[in-house]
Amino acid sequence: MPSTWIQIVGAKKTGKTSLIEKMTRELVRRNRDVCYIKHTHSEPGFDNEDTDTSRIRNAGASTSVLAGTGSTIAFHTGATETIDRISFRDALADEIVLAEGFKQVPGKKIVMAGGDLKIDELEGIVAIVGDAPDGYSGAAFGPDQITELCDLVEKLTASGGGEMWSTRLFIDGEEIKLNSFVQDVMASAVLGMSTALKGIEGGGEMELRCAVIADEE
Repeated sequence: MPSTWIQIVGAKKTGKTSLIEKMTRELVRRNRDVCYIKHTHSEPGFDNEDTDTSRIRNAGASTSVLAGTGSTIAFHTGATETIDRISFRDALADEIVLAEGFKQVPGKKIVMAGGDLKIDELEGIVAIVGDAPDGYSGAAFGPDQITELCDLVEKLTASGGGEMWSTRLFIDGEEIKLNSFVQDVMASAVLGMSTALKGIEGGGEMELRCAVIADEE
């Protein structure tokens, strides 16, 4: 359950990945945990992708995982997922999620100026990197102002300016909207029951999975 996600958007070849790399190094230097998520219109892959996991995924597996001693790579196939769902599942608590792309998804955006991107059609802009267009009066930074950009991200994190949630419910893959009262009730109930278990003291993040088991006649 990440506390904040920021989308870095822009046209191709405007330096999005390089900017995220520099921001990641600076945030890690500040002892912040960073999760990177990239949006792609092509089939994900790695240069050294394990051939067996690729074969099984191509055979129809919905998830294939390559687990090593120092890292784990998971491939999820099927319908395109939203950035908030991906962040909820794959990021750790209190991580700052830097998402490359997802320009049509609601959320806080750092925009790379240049190219054919129509900035006036974007929502949720918190900063522009590069030459700001006429009429823009928000925060603007040069591509080397990494410290200042990370200051902004941490400010959004501290103020709750990023996307946040406490409890979310999915039934058969579809999210059920919950108001704040129901979120609090569900979280309190699960936390209360779990702390009654021997050796469990509770925590800031919990995951509960339920499935309906049909009775055998």
